[in-house]
Amino acid sequence: MKKLLLATVFLFIAASTTMVAQTYPGCDGDRFRSDVFAEVQATNDIQFGEGVTIAGNTQQLFLDVYEPMDDELEARPVVMLAFGGSFITGERQDLEALCVAYARQGYVAVTIDYRLYDLPLIPFPTADEMREVVVKALSDYKAAIRFMREDAATDNQFRIDPDQFFIGGVSAGAIAAAHTAVMQESDDIDDFLLGLIEDNGGFEGNSSDNTEYSSEVQGFISMSGALNDASWIDENDPPFVSVHEDMDITVPYGSGFAQVLGVNIVYLEGGREMQLRADSIGVTNELRTIENSFEHVGYFDTPEEFASTINFTTSFVHDQICGELTNVQDITPALQAVQVFPNPTTELIQMRNPEGLPLQVRLLDANGRLIKEAINTNELPVVDQAAGLYYLEVVDLRNQQRNVLEVVIQ
Repeated sequence: MKKLLLATVFLFIAASTTMVAQTYPGCDGDRFRSDVFAEVQATNDIQFGEGVTIAGNTQQLFLDVYEPMDDELEARPVVMLAFGGSFITGERQDLEALCVAYARQGYVAVTIDYRLYDLPLIPFPTADEMREVVVKALSDYKAAIRFMREDAATDNQFRIDPDQFFIGGVSAGAIAAAHTAVMQESDDIDDFLLGLIEDNGGFEGNSSDNTEYSSEVQGFISMSGALNDASWIDENDPPFVSVHEDMDITVPYGSGFAQVLGVNIVYLEGGREMQLRADSIGVTNELRTIENSFEHVGYFDTPEEFASTINFTTSFVHDQICGELTNVQDITPALQAVQVFPNPTTELIQMRNPEGLPLQVRLLDANGRLIKEAINTNELPVVDQAAGLYYLEVVDLRNQQRNVLEVVIQ
């Protein structure tokens, strides 16, 4: 029966001019990248945790969940978002329009609270105080992620897929999301910041006690966000998509100090530095640069720019979930000549690359989920993978053409 199934799959691919690199439920070429639902329902004011602010006040933390109405899919990917406001102002309701837009494309969209700076603004916050506020925000973000995964494992009210969890935000919220996604104990973190993390519950934080659930994510969306240190992105970190104005003086596009009312607050490395770091180590990412713009998040100013930004980010997330559509008629002979052997294999996928193409290779499971990837290699270890059918996406880095090959691991 297994041989018959594999033979059927091979015949289907051979007969198709267009194929999808996976079979994730709901992936039909439209869902997760364009509007497929007209109406969205919201569940508001759900408490997921609480924490003590920098001023010593106890704050209860809430989230709102937006779902596509009349959706029959049993397990939906999540896009969780945090609002902007320099970690001084803002509220989760600010992102209602964004959540509605993502939910219309078939995601479960979530907007969350996180603790803000609530000391007096005169004198102005110091860099050390703002770093502590960010650490508290990371604790809150991770608690919100765990809450949704706990719901999936228990009440399952929101029918999420806990293995397809993407986070993001705008400005300060994007900064919180990026750090939540990539910062870990193995990074080169200075002693002061490590002390703040220890004082606030460690790397999982202290905003809730359900730490048996994971706070790891499958990707993040940075809209005018940044990292304190882009080198914290390493080979095992999730893919990400960024939007950033190149002249942004609030959150730097390159490297520099974030500013509030023209005052330098804390050093950050923005969208361009994050892209350069990710490209150098092979982490999948995409950056949309808004050129010659001194605005900050100005790409939401018109309905057209708003829709374009949403579609840019969801196109990227779609490809992480569903894989990319590949038209074999457009593939060059040199790329078509790339083959894998042995197939089936047990320990190592090897590639014949007769033209010596510069290649990126991505191993996907039968559901289109990324397992591992590498650049400029002719072999990929798979000894740690379960037996089954996999897909190897091979990308020619000169022109971004790609082909998808089937691999059977025994």
